[in-house]
Amino acid sequence: MSQYRLAALLILINTNFLFGQEYKVHGKVYDSRSAKPLLFVTVKEEGTSFGTTGDNKGDYIMKLKPGSHNLIFSYIGYFTDTAVVSIDSSDAERDIYLRPSEIMTDVIEVLGEDPAIGIIRKAIEYKKKFKEKLIEYDFDAYTKYVIRSNFGSVKENDSVKSDREQILALMESETKNYFKKPDEFKSVVISRRESANTLRGVAIPYIVNFYDEYVDLGESKVLSPLADNAFDHYDYKLLGTTSIDSNIVYRIAVIDEGLSPLFRGKIYIADSTYELMKADLSTNELVNLTAIDSLDFKQKFSVYTDKTNNKFSLPTDVQIFASGTFAGFFKFSGEVFTIISDYDINKKLPKGIFNEYVVKVLPDARKDSSYWSDNQLIKNTDEEKRAYKLIEKETNEEKSGFRFGLSTLYYGKYLSSYPLNYYHFNRIEGSHLQLNAEFDDLKTLNIYGYAGYGFSDKKMKYGFDFSYNPKSARGFKVNIGFFQKLKSLFYDLNSIFVGYNTITSLLSKVDQYNYYYANGYDVSISKSFLPQTELALNYHQEKQSTAVTNTDFSIFKKEQKFRNNPAINNSFQRLIGFSLMLDPNIYKIIDLGEGDESKYTETQFPVLNLGFSYSSKKLKSTYEYRKYTASIEGENNLTSYLNIRYRLGAVIFSGEVPFQSLGYFNSTTSVLDKDFSFRTMDYQEYLGDKIYYFNFENNFKNIFWAKAPVIGKLNLIGLFSAGKSEISPSNLQVAASKNFSLTRGVFMETGFGISGILDILRCDFVWRLNNRIPGRNFRFSVTGAF
Repeated sequence: MSQYRLAALLILINTNFLFGQEYKVHGKVYDSRSAKPLLFVTVKEEGTSFGTTGDNKGDYIMKLKPGSHNLIFSYIGYFTDTAVVSIDSSDAERDIYLRPSEIMTDVIEVLGEDPAIGIIRKAIEYKKKFKEKLIEYDFDAYTKYVIRSNFGSVKENDSVKSDREQILALMESETKNYFKKPDEFKSVVISRRESANTLRGVAIPYIVNFYDEYVDLGESKVLSPLADNAFDHYDYKLLGTTSIDSNIVYRIAVIDEGLSPLFRGKIYIADSTYELMKADLSTNELVNLTAIDSLDFKQKFSVYTDKTNNKFSLPTDVQIFASGTFAGFFKFSGEVFTIISDYDINKKLPKGIFNEYVVKVLPDARKDSSYWSDNQLIKNTDEEKRAYKLIEKETNEEKSGFRFGLSTLYYGKYLSSYPLNYYHFNRIEGSHLQLNAEFDDLKTLNIYGYAGYGFSDKKMKYGFDFSYNPKSARGFKVNIGFFQKLKSLFYDLNSIFVGYNTITSLLSKVDQYNYYYANGYDVSISKSFLPQTELALNYHQEKQSTAVTNTDFSIFKKEQKFRNNPAINNSFQRLIGFSLMLDPNIYKIIDLGEGDESKYTETQFPVLNLGFSYSSKKLKSTYEYRKYTASIEGENNLTSYLNIRYRLGAVIFSGEVPFQSLGYFNSTTSVLDKDFSFRTMDYQEYLGDKIYYFNFENNFKNIFWAKAPVIGKLNLIGLFSAGKSEISPSNLQVAASKNFSLTRGVFMETGFGISGILDILRCDFVWRLNNRIPGRNFRFSVTGAF
């Protein structure tokens, strides 16, 4: 089975999944001696590749057509039993009692090479032989997700609070899945169900296969314990033996060497055949997954045959258990259980089944509760039944009334507002009050508008933004905006930056930014011709005028004056231009159904962005100039020690450029900086009509402290940035304000950062290497990693 990302790699298929009338055979499997339920027992129909797996309470469910069927029940440590079940025209119930096998040892003392080493060598050879003949196959899967958190909805008793994590969301699906060597995979969702609060939910079956060379977890690629080069990274110890029927099964400890992302735990290998029968493994500390503290896998395998009687060892089920904490207070855990059945091996697969869609949800896949009561292979507990109903009730109530998010006020399903923008303060407007609202249908249409008034400059401001992405024209988008506003020079501000600046301005008269007035409109049309190419055409019209300081109000520093706001070149600008994104990466698409899609990349090539804009006097612009931009940006996980991110680019002007349009660096502005910014460079410190920049980072966590307690989840980022600015004498003369510098040679800085703090914050400690200024050569800053 191939590798695919945890966020996106398997899904469901066609209507042949259910053919003809079928009935359920269900029951419970017990230990014949203790009468206790046996968990996750493998059930197969004799002579076929069809089967199922019991759940964590010992219950099993199979769907069978009318007739007589021999069902084989197998479990490591027990004798296999066969039950004859006759299906007439109704469901059947059959409980099974398995007898423990007698062959078992707990500890094996050895001298010299551990016997496990030889067993693993033979297991790897067995894998190589059957994988040579495994060309293509398909199979069915049933998957169920249960996600819990300390913010879950379902309490043990609705009137009693519980400290235990409660159900937050549920999802389940039936899928048809296809594989073709070397790594083509397709999953089609035939039926799906999710709780009402999962807006983009599909229970995608993440089918790990520990026979693969690597298990791809998205952020980490983890070597399998049965990979061809496993002995370079793992050690093994024979713990003892158990049995299935009268055949010996070796229990082997998998010991990671701790130098790269690996697994640890136990695997079970059959004697004489050396097939993998069961895996019980967890990821080690070097597997770095955002917000996840532990990730555990349990998986069983069975032998299946193709039409020429070749034998293949393939998974029968996958269980995944994850837990973690986000932002220090949101605790969560997830359980995923996938039952795999009905393998059809080395049969010619449908032509054209493999394309950019690795997951495809059928249009009629969403099924109601009555369908699932007849077709689900894992019973819902009483708690889960209550969760579906309660979450649906709460979600419907939220859609029809007010509710609060972290920074958003919601009304109904599509309408929202942003309270953080209702008030802000700066030295130009003084106190500014604003009303805003956004309509977003989450798929095609977004409309945002605001209106506000500054009490010190006595000016109205407004803005209206419209974006439309029609379903009928995939990858096509239209954006239109009208505005009359106070605009920040050389920086686009979000509500967090504005909020922080309001606090510093009110308390200590530290207004971080410079401003000018702008009114006009802009229009852009963009089209993605392929996932790798996007072209946008832009038109921008703006009347620009100088803003002056209008207030000296402060809560604490009443006698101190605000600094003056710099003058700009008052002008009228009409700009036309385009931008082009070239992305050579290979993308795969997940169709989440109902017109909702997401994509991810399978490769790590750099992305090239090109841009051009033109301000012409023929268009009645005050200044005539051309602006050229180019950047390359990428991220590469080369090894467990080389996880690099980089950005290289330039901004070049020709012609007469006004001060407010000059090129600038992505520099620091406040305590919350933007990603890939120059940390020791002050806001508006360096400008020019030619700007060159380079940013580089590498995560050194795995070298220094990945296995350390407490800090082991934090990333240690080494960083280096370099930049150079130039300006022509004529543009320096044109600039209305000359309160900026040019870099002396190439500006350079270096330092380190610690990220993953509460999962959302990063702290940086950075020093200037040159262009030094007394008292400003070191900076500590915090970046929000949202």
